[in-house]
Amino acid sequence: MKICIIGAGASGRSASGQIRSLDKEAQIEIFSTQGEIGYAPCEPPFVLKGIASWDDIFYPGSFFKDKDINVHLNTEVTHIIREEKRIIAGGQSYPYDKLLLCQGTVPSIPTIPGLDGKNEFTLSTNIADGRLLEKVIPQYSSAAVIGAGAIGLEITLALIARGYRKIYLLDMMENILSTGLDKDTAQSIEHAMQNKGIELILGASMSGIKNTAGKKHIILPNRELEVDLIFITTGSKPNVALAQKAGIEIGETGGILVNRYLQTNDPDIYAAGDCIENWDMIIGSKIRRLMVTTADKTGAIAGENLIKGNSTLYEGTIMSFVIDVLGNQIGATGFTERLAREKGLDVVSTAISSPTFRPHLGNKFLYHKLIADRRTGLLVGAQIISDETIRGTINELSLAISEKVPLRRLTMLESPYSPGIGRDPIEDGIRKLILKIN
Repeated sequence: MKICIIGAGASGRSASGQIRSLDKEAQIEIFSTQGEIGYAPCEPPFVLKGIASWDDIFYPGSFFKDKDINVHLNTEVTHIIREEKRIIAGGQSYPYDKLLLCQGTVPSIPTIPGLDGKNEFTLSTNIADGRLLEKVIPQYSSAAVIGAGAIGLEITLALIARGYRKIYLLDMMENILSTGLDKDTAQSIEHAMQNKGIELILGASMSGIKNTAGKKHIILPNRELEVDLIFITTGSKPNVALAQKAGIEIGETGGILVNRYLQTNDPDIYAAGDCIENWDMIIGSKIRRLMVTTADKTGAIAGENLIKGNSTLYEGTIMSFVIDVLGNQIGATGFTERLAREKGLDVVSTAISSPTFRPHLGNKFLYHKLIADRRTGLLVGAQIISDETIRGTINELSLAISEKVPLRRLTMLESPYSPGIGRDPIEDGIRKLILKIN
């Protein structure tokens, strides 16, 4: 079988590995416009902070060689000729039995008058972006980061580590990490960032940017911000131009429309990763999900289905994430309260800050917010902040949401406790939710 994969990001790599594990004889060709195999966009800030090297975060180059996968770097696929089942890449023709689209995203740049590309940077999976920033950042001392999502926060933290004296973090939303946190949850992290000298400008309205004497001036309603650099981290949009040109259907959110097997409207063409239209596991609404973990999972499922004939369903995303900000671990899964209400759910929520240890053993606290659907009595979202590792708790809550475990059932589960390890206080929040619903 001849298989072509367009895109060598997380989904393309995951798919190629899965395909090779299932079919030792398949001819696998993978195409990338980049000159080097990349990484997830959340990785470069750790190099920019000076706590990792490029070699630490690169995807192992031996992966493809060891699995006998043909990699075409610096090679753009310009045409998909569906009726002949071949693609044109780098001016050459490659036939396929199955084709997989894993083209990821392109940066979503806001329409702010005055953006001219000078001392304005984005961050993507392209290694060239990271290498450029590594050279540029040490030359300056002030910056504005536009976009307070996870990548924007990571860039901001890298600038702190590099000793920047003036950092502005701007976002049109009312709080940082707005896709995963509600405003009440985000406040403690925002205060911690402000205490580090970062000026947060949330609900920002930027009318333009002026360029004067080598400085960037961001024009706000009541002031101007003067900085050396601007980092634009306002998100990305699915890279679907090639698919559109080939007649592949695009969904309502702008991603490639796929069925639950990750198959497009062409039965011989699958798609995975950030370029697809995703859906949530809670109510099935269509969403964009731009996360390396989701890309990796969908790539593996698409690779299996195109070999084994649609054997595995992709059930959607639960929107989980974790991030460390100034020693605080932040995690979320499911809907925020704001998003749940926007989607028409009648929700109740509770927020608790409680100790995981007894006072004489450290008295560490864990803040958690839980959101439930009043009608069904099911958990639909959770947000946690702690100075302890929270990934396991996020995973447990993700499973409870995706499997639609009733709140009362969750209170019946036996959870472990030891004085030296502490307890999981999430059950307190669940009991409070049940009282609110009743």
